[in-house]
Amino acid sequence: MKLLEIARLFKFVREAGANHGLRVEAIQHWCGGAPGDSWCCEFATMVLDLFFQGNAPIERQGSCADVMAFCDRKGWMVSAPQPGDLFFLVTDEGHAHHIGFVTSTGPLTAIAGNTSIDGASANGDGVYEHELLVGSNHIRFARVPGCG
Repeated sequence: MKLLEIARLFKFVREAGANHGLRVEAIQHWCGGAPGDSWCCEFATMVLDLFFQGNAPIERQGSCADVMAFCDRKGWMVSAPQPGDLFFLVTDEGHAHHIGFVTSTGPLTAIAGNTSIDGASANGDGVYEHELLVGSNHIRFARVPGCG
């Protein structure tokens, strides 16, 4: 099964209260998080864990900044995204605060957990696939080997 197919299996996941709910808490638990945690990174690293059948090159975790820093140290950051690449939304200072997977480059679309149906929120209520409407100074991309 392809990476994006695995991610899309979770498009039905919705919160039952802010960062809570049976399936959301299962994702949080899978990655060592706790109910109430922001869970976009836990979703992304869980999908990688499933895709790599427990041998993902990125550990399951809840820190977008740590995953981006790890990808940078590995030399996986890229400027031109492809479907299956990770995307990171970053602050003006370059701090990663949201993560997901690029699904298309024309227009730039992605799937992520803990987002909103329109993609306007990095702390939404479910797993959604949507266009990424963000300036180039607020997004970074990483290509994890084996995901393409």
